[in-house]
Amino acid sequence: MSELVPISRTIFGKNSFQNVVDVQFKQLVPPDNSKAPNLITEVADFFSSYNTIFYDIPTTGSANSHLELINRSSEYLGISFTDLNLEIQNLRNENVSLKQQIYTLTNK
Repeated sequence: MSELVPISRTIFGKNSFQNVVDVQFKQLVPPDNSKAPNLITEVADFFSSYNTIFYDIPTTGSANSHLELINRSSEYLGISFTDLNLEIQNLRNENVSLKQQIYTLTNK
């Protein structure tokens, strides 16, 4: 049942070995275009990703929250989120005051 199997080998010298065998290990390093496969380079890609993870983003409490996005965008646009909230509150208070005046004037 034993059978002879011929085995052959090729021996390369130092110079010829490097010409035949890739010694750079390029297959272990990703090509330049795949170093960051999730890198967003287009605005449309950003909004597509944003829409996908919208409900996974915490509303507040971290640098990666909806509130932080509002604050950063407001700052970039030159709009103060705090000032807007204060103005809304003042307008609501004024609205309540005006409604009270109307009620007082119409119910005399």
